[in-house]
Amino acid sequence: MTSSYELPLIGGVVQAQRLIVPTQVVKGLESYRHACRMAWKLRTIKGMTRRTLAEHAGLYATHVSDYFSVKPNKRSLPADRIAAVERVLGNTVISQYQAGQANLTVLEEMQVARRAA
Repeated sequence: MTSSYELPLIGGVVQAQRLIVPTQVVKGLESYRHACRMAWKLRTIKGMTRRTLAEHAGLYATHVSDYFSVKPNKRSLPADRIAAVERVLGNTVISQYQAGQANLTVLEEMQVARRAA
């Protein structure tokens, strides 16, 4: 005879892990577009399609290929969608790039990363 015990959840909710790229790598990025492209390259689910990203991040599927295009004259990822995109991709490259462009200190970068999480 087996008895089952109810175990209460202690400590809250488990959140998805996110990759935080070393500062030296982010400083080497040439532009916002390059940061977006690196974020796509470092996505945690390698088989994810751009259409899937669009569905989960609330983007127009027809625009997503522009956001990660090599061509500089394509439309850019809107700032208000960065957090959603980073959540789906599983990394913070875009936020880290923006923090670097604003010349934030390491402490301020950590605070930005926490807020994005």
